[in-house]
Amino acid sequence: MAGNYMKIELISNDIIAETSSKGNQEKWFNKDINKWYKIDQFGYEALSEVMTSTLLNLSNIKLDTPFSFVTYDIGKFNVHNKELTGCFSNNFLQEGYSIITLSTLYKKMLKTPLSALLSRLSSDIKRIEYLAETTAELTGLTMFPQYLTLLFEVDSMVLNDDRHLNNIAVLEHDGKYDYCPIFDNGAGFMSNVMLSPMDINPKALIKDLKARPFNTTFNRQVNAAHKLYGPQLSMPRLSNTAIADMVEPLLEYYPERDRSYIKERVLATLRR
Repeated sequence: MAGNYMKIELISNDIIAETSSKGNQEKWFNKDINKWYKIDQFGYEALSEVMTSTLLNLSNIKLDTPFSFVTYDIGKFNVHNKELTGCFSNNFLQEGYSIITLSTLYKKMLKTPLSALLSRLSSDIKRIEYLAETTAELTGLTMFPQYLTLLFEVDSMVLNDDRHLNNIAVLEHDGKYDYCPIFDNGAGFMSNVMLSPMDINPKALIKDLKARPFNTTFNRQVNAAHKLYGPQLSMPRLSNTAIADMVEPLLEYYPERDRSYIKERVLATLRR
């Protein structure tokens, strides 16, 4: 596979560049082919994105829910005269649609920062209930509580610790709203090696991870949502062999010295 890398020239001056919420992960939109590209910045974000969408393809989301998710592919790209690993996806925004984060939505419609509104509440259950029910009222999306629960379940499955209030969003078109496809799971599987160094045992790293947006444990956040709205995500039971078969082709995009560490992190994440 190493000899078959996809080569795409990406130059910030020619293609729209953006940054990620955690810093300066570069993203490009190529309007000619209607695709987004995102380059690894802190570790193996592309592997996390692709692995997450591969898992979700096995789930009940597209079959049994009104929700959807973005499918990612991995590649090698020539960026700023360097060959870098990244991922790419189709642009899910139809013409005239915009992504509105919940932080933006609440500030616009309630004139108060969402973080301030949530900080007044005394428990995770109360915060989740407020966020879910108020967003449903503001947008008319009656199943937003179920959607929020699903987000938390996906984050817990892959240990995505970057679901802050600017990373939960809805779609808007002419004043009407729709559910945003699940995307931006690059922080999953302990992919940020600056925060989760390769030489630390995955089990030790998992113990210190916190779920956002409420800075609690993943289990506690999911359990609180389940008490309110019930489970939403259904996944088949996967063996270690099945998981390894999914991740092995993706590992070839990373240095050989890191592959066993990344593989063990993926296995440790999904075993829990």
